[in-house]
Amino acid sequence: MTSSPAAHVLAQLKANHVAANAVGLGSPALDTWYETITDIVTDSPDPMATIGAIAQLISRERRKEAACQLYRDCTETGPHFDHWRHNLKVAGSDEYPVLEAGMVALSGGYMQPIVYISNEEFADAVSVRAKTSELRNLLDQVDEMADRVFADHEGRS
Repeated sequence: MTSSPAAHVLAQLKANHVAANAVGLGSPALDTWYETITDIVTDSPDPMATIGAIAQLISRERRKEAACQLYRDCTETGPHFDHWRHNLKVAGSDEYPVLEAGMVALSGGYMQPIVYISNEEFADAVSVRAKTSELRNLLDQVDEMADRVFADHEGRS
């Protein structure tokens, strides 16, 4: 007689639990976790869906644990000392971005974080806002220029 997929998963969990205890990695918390998971899956009307939901929850919680605890915008995961995010960009038609922004906070003697826009670095939010305001103004001017240039071109056609 073939066992169900859920029974197979529960057998794997039990074997792993026994192995963890055998090498000294067991604990009352691990015992409680194992018993709780086994009870939830065994009592479930859809054991495989329950196992899937538990696996998703564990995965989601592990991602939270791996996320940087110091800077919400840091894209580094796991243990790390230097923090950065370099993925804010407007792509150009070639390999170089038209505009790129990010953040860096390095460990060591100089822990002041910076936010950068292309090659310009800013050490405080006020300075960043002044530059982004300037960029918005520039982009509005580019839009207005484009309207004029293409209207002039169409007028000649």
